[in-house]
Amino acid sequence: MVRMNEKIKRPVVSIIMNCYNSDQFLSRAINSVYDQTFLDWEIIFWDNASKDKSSLIANSYDEKLKYFCSDKTTLLGEARKNALAEAKGKYIAFLDCDDMYMQDKLEKQVLIMDSNTDVMLTYGSAWIINENSKVTGSHNVLNKKGFFFKKLLINYEINMQTVMLRSSVIQLENFTFDENLSYSPDYDLFMKIALNHCMLSVGDKLVKYRKYGASLTNASIDVMAKETRYTLRKIQETMHPLEKDEEYIQKALTLTNFYEALSLIQQGKITKARARILTSTKVKKKYFFFYLMTFLPLSHKVMLKIILKG
Repeated sequence: MVRMNEKIKRPVVSIIMNCYNSDQFLSRAINSVYDQTFLDWEIIFWDNASKDKSSLIANSYDEKLKYFCSDKTTLLGEARKNALAEAKGKYIAFLDCDDMYMQDKLEKQVLIMDSNTDVMLTYGSAWIINENSKVTGSHNVLNKKGFFFKKLLINYEINMQTVMLRSSVIQLENFTFDENLSYSPDYDLFMKIALNHCMLSVGDKLVKYRKYGASLTNASIDVMAKETRYTLRKIQETMHPLEKDEEYIQKALTLTNFYEALSLIQQGKITKARARILTSTKVKKKYFFFYLMTFLPLSHKVMLKIILKG
């Protein structure tokens, strides 16, 4: 691991790391930033009042990692908002404490952003790894550029770890993370940007995204539908009446029934979950497989595991 000793007051990239009791994979995550081929960066490390060894690990690095600690544990949206306020870079990137950057992640995206001044946000593909850092799959997006709002309403494909956004869009539009959200503050912010701004996606694998048993908590599943609907309705209210595309908004709202079904399965309410999944198949036919699965003699835990893996 190469450590940089020089101070950089206004780096090109600010990498936001929000942490809460995340010491298990933390060193590997931070090291993946220090190993980048692009060197002009800072880490804004926001510790949400962790009680494990996260602070000791974070503070073992040099001054390129700026450590901040909250007085109390807050919702994720508030923690992300506080971290974003400390970022000084021209571009903003994100890294959760279980995940890792590919070595040329920043270099590739800075080049893209510098070459496409009309693009406010770029994202890419990702390797999926398990708790042993073994690749178990991939999340793939296509090379494309344009206005993705309608497409993202139906098929939200943005992996937060792959995102790089222009800090000017945050400042000019007065955007930030919604402090009321605990599960989807990233979805909320990125969809607000997508509404009126050009984006670009790249097929290159930019990160290793860790997906394992503890990745999605029971509490998260419980609020998925609620928070997604909150964002959709808030965006709908801000749109000019002539610009509203009710068809796409309504399709997106219908898809939240699928997220609600996950919570119902978690509670063992399979019949009610089946009805919610069935309504969502009107928008995404692939969910019909999960609808049929609810008729099988499976425990709700096994059923939920299969759906989340799919």
